[in-house]
Amino acid sequence: MRNIALLLEYDGTAYGGWQVQKNSSSIQGAIEGTLSRLLQEKIKLVGAGRTDAGVHARGQVANFNTESGWNLDRLTYALNGTLPVDIAVRAAAEVSQDFHARYSAVSRRYSYRIVSGKTAIDRDHTAFFPFDLSIDAMNLAASRLLGEKDFRSFSKYADEQRSLICNVTKAEWRIEGEERETENGERTTESVLRVPRSVFCFKIEANRFLHGMVRAIVGTLIDVGRGRLSLDAFEYIVASRDRKAASMSAPARGLFLEEVSYPEIPVWKGCVRK
Repeated sequence: MRNIALLLEYDGTAYGGWQVQKNSSSIQGAIEGTLSRLLQEKIKLVGAGRTDAGVHARGQVANFNTESGWNLDRLTYALNGTLPVDIAVRAAAEVSQDFHARYSAVSRRYSYRIVSGKTAIDRDHTAFFPFDLSIDAMNLAASRLLGEKDFRSFSKYADEQRSLICNVTKAEWRIEGEERETENGERTTESVLRVPRSVFCFKIEANRFLHGMVRAIVGTLIDVGRGRLSLDAFEYIVASRDRKAASMSAPARGLFLEEVSYPEIPVWKGCVRK
């Protein structure tokens, strides 16, 4: 029996999420079905993260067991030639039998992108927020997320029976193409998003994430950036362990699973975007 790990990229717009479900198409279901037909055996795929409907990935990882002796290059080529156009296999690696895409992971990294002006091309991959946003205020609040904390305030399902502790190691906003030219030719940077079609990108990394956690954090940080919440209010929300205290979740379409890290799988180093 072989254990094969896949590095996956997908556009989640047309899917009900990663996980197989009765009433909607799923990323997992599409890949499992394709693998089962190619390898002529029933394949069960295990993903590193169960991304929600409309959420995208550049660095999702999944593994499956197979009796097949297919060469991995051949398998990757066949999968990419058969899967829907919005799902791609970026790399494949044979891993040890005890490797588990979800439980062997030591960290995960997400990004979230918002635009200040209407966009046609990126409409399914960014969220539209036509507000002046203070990146300084949002980054100050985001710094309060760092460390090992109970993130119940940002959990979609605050199940009392399991741990809601996560260790966040990075939480930062940046303006893409932040430095720009003024009318008199000087270079400038601004902490407030004012130029049409400017793009804010939030990056967050942690050992684990709760269901809906990133989108709830982004929605709350946006309210900080708009001046609707103070830093003290944000700190209270984090400490309150009450989802009702936090803001509405940001739309799914701006969220990307960028990378899942493991103690060992050097095969696709350099394939994922930092």
